[in-house]
Amino acid sequence: MHYVIYVSQASTPMTAADLESLLSFSRASNTEKGITGLLIYRFSPDTKSGHFIQMLEGDESAVRALYARIMRDKRHHTILPLAEGESPARMFGEWAMGFKNVDDTLLASLPGHSRIGESTFDAAAFENSNDKALELFRIFHDAP
Repeated sequence: MHYVIYVSQASTPMTAADLESLLSFSRASNTEKGITGLLIYRFSPDTKSGHFIQMLEGDESAVRALYARIMRDKRHHTILPLAEGESPARMFGEWAMGFKNVDDTLLASLPGHSRIGESTFDAAAFENSNDKALELFRIFHDAP
């Protein structure tokens, strides 16, 4: 099972309607392509910016094609790949696209928390270490 994990910054903050539209389209399209995953969105009121982290999993060619389309999507920028690899099984097999809209309180409680676009964000910390990115998704997957 191939997977890709990336982070990005929203071009403009996403409204609830924007997120619902994105998820509705993504879930239908992903089901068709056999892709599962999780999208996490966070709006930061202090910087008035939105950020995404997403994991996609499925057939390698389908995941790579979707990721290439995501890279061209104008709804976000500063797309940073965090991890890519193979896993023996799906982590999110039950979700065509799971979703969490998180706030600062929740994120601040996670190990290694930092904000993309700020000096505390260290993309290099994720390089060659899929474990940190995968652990973040496990936390959200296992949360009640």
